[in-house]
Amino acid sequence: MIHTALERKKPMPHFFFHVRDIRQEALSRDEVGLDFPDVATACLMTFRAARDMQTAFAVCGWNPRDYSIEVVDAADELVFELPFTLVFGCEVARRSKLSS
Repeated sequence: MIHTALERKKPMPHFFFHVRDIRQEALSRDEVGLDFPDVATACLMTFRAARDMQTAFAVCGWNPRDYSIEVVDAADELVFELPFTLVFGCEVARRSKLSS
């Protein structure tokens, strides 16, 4: 199959990553975003970034169960949502049991 130069230089999809506090409906909007080749890659990178935010939650005293990352495309359409409970699930449950 022969591809034209335009097909080969097709731009990567652009994604924006917003953090939502589910109790207050507050949204921290990503105004810059990132390019990824596909939704699967964006999902993997979102999971990794969320995992890296664990220290920030602990330092601020925030409960990660109250937050999620909403990923939207360039048209501001929701692509997927990643609740932090999926990222920190076991650790959040373990800490809750220890503190009670």
